[in-house]
Parts: sequence; structure tokens; C-alpha cells
Amino acid sequence: MFGSIKRLIGAGAQSNKAAHVLANWAKSEGHAFKHVKHAGGKGYAVESAAGWRVEWGTSQRPYIVGSELRFRCETGVEPDVQMVLLTKVLAQTLESDVFSRYTNAMQTQVDTSLPDEMRWLAIHPKVSVAESATLNRRFTLLCNAGELAKKWFDASLIEAFDRAADCWWSDALVLVITLNRGMLTARMSGQPLEVAQLKLVGELFSCLADRLRAAA
Repeated sequence: MFGSIKRLIGAGAQSNKAAHVLANWAKSEGHAFKHVKHAGGKGYAVESAAGWRVEWGTSQRPYIVGSELRFRCETGVEPDVQMVLLTKVLAQTLESDVFSRYTNAMQTQVDTSLPDEMRWLAIHPKVSVAESATLNRRFTLLCNAGELAKKWFDASLIEAFDRAADCWWSDALVLVITLNRGMLTARMSGQPLEVAQLKLVGELFSCLADRLRAAA
């Protein structure tokens, strides 16, 4: 019983700290901070003037433990275009997980209960962005619309990724960017949160969204 109480207190403290960090970041950037409710309990959201949204709450993905931070926006891209972008290290980890689930259950098809992006690792072709040695060396990009993906990664976006890879996006960082049904989403761990982290990821996500809308 005491263990359960401690966990509840810890979860409450983590949630309050996340709210404080998100609110401070939103205020510094001119965004709107909100309290929200969802199936997993209470959470928080930040809405930017540029039209993208940040959500914090219970993780929706098995590869993110605890709380999850999501950056999301509508792009106007055709709903059947699917894309996933992550580091090669994380891609190998998730591919191994998918393979293990597939072989352990002796299935004849990929488990449909898995998140879309995990299944895409097994079914979508990899796209090479020849202009970026860093992107091709460090990241895996899979998409069922290769020409759009190449158009999306213009010189400005490649430069933004090169800066991220040099400064803060480590090979093992659990950060997964997807495009599905026209929605661009970036998912990562929501604990702990820091204003500097939100600023860096927010800047990259804003660049991703702007370029994708232009490419579409």
C-alpha cells in the first residue's frame, strides 16, 4: 500500500513539474498553455501561433516508458503518404522488437496491434538523401512516397538536421518522427522536461512542418 502511495505522489510531482516547465516555455515563446484530459488521465498542451501543438501525457507507444511528449500538426499532405524518421540505432532496436514479436508468435503477418511506425520499418523502402552525409549516416528515413521525401529535405532542412545531430540529437535518443493521414508527429520521452530541450525540438519540428507544407 505504501509503495502505491509513493508512486502516486511521485507521479503527481512529475506531472506538476512538467506543467511548470511547459508553461514557462510557452510563455517565453508566445504560445498558449492548457490543461487537458485524455484516456490516460490528465495532461497538458501547448498551442503555437504557427498552428502546431505540443502534448504531454501518458505514453501512447510501447517504446516510450512513462510520460510522452508529442509535437503534432496538420500538413495538407495526401492521407495515404506514410513516413517514419529516426536514428539508425533506434531503428535497429525497434526492428529487433518487431522481428522478435513476429517469430515468437510464429505469425504469418506483422502484428497489427503494433504502432504504425514499427510496422513501417518492415514494409516501407528506405529513402536516401544524397545531399546529407550526416542524415544518411545517422538516420533512417522510410517512406512510401520517395520523391516527396527527397523534395521535403531541401538545403535548409538538411542544415537543421545537421545542427541537431551535432548539438543534441544523439544516436540513442528515443525521438520518432512520423507522417500519417496528413499528420506530422514527433514523439519522445516526456521525462524529464527542460525548457532548453523544448526550444531545440520545437525549432526543428517547426522547420519540418514548414518544409513539408511547402513540398506538398
